[in-house]
Amino acid sequence: MLPKVIKVKERKNYFPTKWQTVIFRNYGFVDTEKIGAVLGCDAATVDAEANRLGLPLAERSLWELWEKRGYITIIRNNWYLLPYEQLLTLLGIDGERLEFILTNDDFLSVKLGDFKPECETVLYAPLTESQKTATAAIAQTVKRLLSNERKQPFDFFSETTVVSETEEIGGRRIVHGYLSPCGDVFMEDDGEYLPDKLLLAYQNSGVNGLWFHGMLATLSPYPFDSRASEHYQERRKRLNHLIQRCAKYGIKVYLYLNEPRGLPQERLGKYAYLAGRKENGFATLCLEKQETQDYLYNAVKDLLENVRGLGGFITITMSENPTHCNFRPHTNCPICKNIPPEQSAAKVNNIIHRAIKDSDGNVELIANLWGWSPFMEWTEEQTLRGVELLDKDISVLCVSEYNLAIQKGGVDGRVIDYSISNVGPSEITCKTLQKARETGHKVYAKIQTNNSWECSAVPCLPVFDLIYEHLHNLSALGVEDYMLTWTLGGWPSPALSLTSAYAKDGVDFSLEKWYKAEFGNEYIQVWKAVRAFCQAFQEYPFSIASLYNSPKTLGEANLYDLEKEELQSTMVCFAYDDYKMWTEPYPVETYLSQYEKLLTKWKEGLTELSGIQTQEKTPKIDELRLYAEGAYSHFYSDYLQTRFSLLKNDMDKNRAEIINVLRASLQNAETLINLIYQDAKIGFETSNHYFYTDRNLVEKIVNVQQLLETLLQSVS
Repeated sequence: MLPKVIKVKERKNYFPTKWQTVIFRNYGFVDTEKIGAVLGCDAATVDAEANRLGLPLAERSLWELWEKRGYITIIRNNWYLLPYEQLLTLLGIDGERLEFILTNDDFLSVKLGDFKPECETVLYAPLTESQKTATAAIAQTVKRLLSNERKQPFDFFSETTVVSETEEIGGRRIVHGYLSPCGDVFMEDDGEYLPDKLLLAYQNSGVNGLWFHGMLATLSPYPFDSRASEHYQERRKRLNHLIQRCAKYGIKVYLYLNEPRGLPQERLGKYAYLAGRKENGFATLCLEKQETQDYLYNAVKDLLENVRGLGGFITITMSENPTHCNFRPHTNCPICKNIPPEQSAAKVNNIIHRAIKDSDGNVELIANLWGWSPFMEWTEEQTLRGVELLDKDISVLCVSEYNLAIQKGGVDGRVIDYSISNVGPSEITCKTLQKARETGHKVYAKIQTNNSWECSAVPCLPVFDLIYEHLHNLSALGVEDYMLTWTLGGWPSPALSLTSAYAKDGVDFSLEKWYKAEFGNEYIQVWKAVRAFCQAFQEYPFSIASLYNSPKTLGEANLYDLEKEELQSTMVCFAYDDYKMWTEPYPVETYLSQYEKLLTKWKEGLTELSGIQTQEKTPKIDELRLYAEGAYSHFYSDYLQTRFSLLKNDMDKNRAEIINVLRASLQNAETLINLIYQDAKIGFETSNHYFYTDRNLVEKIVNVQQLLETLLQSVS
């Protein structure tokens, strides 16, 4: 089911016509013929009008790259612009394929708001003379800001980060591939998303495990809807090839499973009697039905008998997709409503583990306990009881900082999901890992090492001392095995090398020695800068709302509107002006105050880095500086948009302050353009593709220039 079309307040257009916005956002990213088909004109007209807007001539090689590896960016940029029919024409796909992308590419539908805004059909029409004049003025700005002297998007390996070679050491360090798709990964060429350069860099930085999203219905026969299993043999063949390639670098492959997957109720057909929990048009396959258990067992066993050498499975049994009937609180399944959720979660794992044993495969099962917590209305006793119910050969993985008690600006809170700014482990993680070890389980900790949703648009946050502190705390609990990233954070940076260096040296590890090995003669200044970044980052106003709904993710690509937008902020996507959502539970003044502390201290670190003078090329330090500047820009954009959204509640009183915010936003957007031109990784995250392009940032500048003109005219 595609998201429902809903009529909402239309977002403003800052070009003379809406069809120009379509061209501006898509020219060079999508086949010119497709843009013409959308707008009802020929490709030559599209070329001519793009040129009138100041855009460089589109290159086929680039638009083919964007359509293949940046389609999420294209969808996001047109979600509020085109109706479904035109969007499908632009993408060159049908509705079923779009449904698959929205559902399986890391919950893209949720990120877009879980609905499709009603959009009018956009068609080309010749410009009037006044529109031509306005376009010419915009084109001057476009030509000034856009540049061909840049790192091209997706150019990640022309100057691969230098990583220090490490010897093979004990413990498991699992990451998600920096470029690995989050949708139908095993229908793609693994050489494209895992080139040898990246695998070698992982090996040299001590990574020995890679995890990928897996869906059993696409890897084994799915009896409840055979369409889901089309091409499963081809996927298995590709998975086997991937396993063999990774093995050459000492890396094991893990599948991340969220099973057994449910179905839209309309597709259950003769299997309607298996339906358990029902909501939003979907139904789980009731785990208490023998057919469901048999399917789960057989799908895993058959997969393992035909795919050899797999490192293991990592399961998630709470939240995410509809699976067992207790995957979220308050089930309406008449059978499962009286069954404790810890029993259902443990049963899923135990069925999978039985299939592993019966397949004679040397495959590890790692139960990720995300959601076995108060967030899903579990008590501590239920969490520990769930561990006891697991087969003893199942490894137990805890998100280290999950449910950690924190205080920022005098406001109490708890960590939900992942955090680098707040160092774990939490009290419940300590208790759970202790219980797991006592009952014979191997234990893992899940931490973020490079970045987190606190700032996901830069590949590495230079806060290495916080990572070291976290590793040190966990080593006291006997943790030696790690899942080091979610989908974000997979770039082979010094942060990943730090984890393997710590594992190698153990109690003899010296942080100073590591800094010197990584950064050479300038290590003291680098370390001083990093300490400032760490102190700054600990002021971040952390909450689940700020993590996912604040403006920092898209940075300056969020457009401004002087009027109230009346739209709710969405997950790592559109912020609008919904500051009451993203500042919760902090009073807005406290939220802004925390950011002021963060930005002031972060600036000290940037000043320290800029003062490093060296005669030799220092790529690690140069990258560190770029990522630190990129992080600052994103944090600053959050601060500015929060202030702007607050101030515009009283336009007359706050006009002068709003003008200052807009001017600061202009400068920040230009800074970010300069940064992405120096490093193609800034702004990219594999489950979201590029959060923004230079084109989005130029559109923001056009947007702000027009708002400034309106405000300044009203003053005069």
